[in-house]
Amino acid sequence: MNDPQEADRKGLEGLYDLAMPLGMPLSVIRELVEKFELDMVEREATVDIIGERQKRKILVLRGDLDTVMEAKKYMFEALDRKIAEWDDPNRAERYRHLRQKAQAEEKAPEEPDESA
Repeated sequence: MNDPQEADRKGLEGLYDLAMPLGMPLSVIRELVEKFELDMVEREATVDIIGERQKRKILVLRGDLDTVMEAKKYMFEALDRKIAEWDDPNRAERYRHLRQKAQAEEKAPEEPDESA
C-alpha cells in the first residue's frame, strides 16, 4: 500500500528545519534565505501560547544540517545587530523630522473637497 505520509518523510530525509521565532524581523529572515539558500516553508507544530498548547502553522527554513546550524548562529547575530540598530540614539534623531511632519499633518484641519 502506498502511504503518502511515508513518501513525504522519505522526501525530507537529510533535511532539517529552523523554526523562526515569532517577531523575527522580515529583513533577518530574508537575509537567511538569500545567504544560506534555505527553503522557506510552513509547517504545522504544537506551540504554547499563554499556557495553552495549540496546533499552528509556523514558518521554518529548511536545508541540510550544517547549513541550518550555520543559519541559526547567523540568525541570532543578525538579530543582535538589528536590536543594536534600534537602540542607536542617532536613529531617534534621523526619524524625528518624519514624526514631527506626520504629527503636523494629523493636527492640520482638513481642507474642504472642492470637487463636490
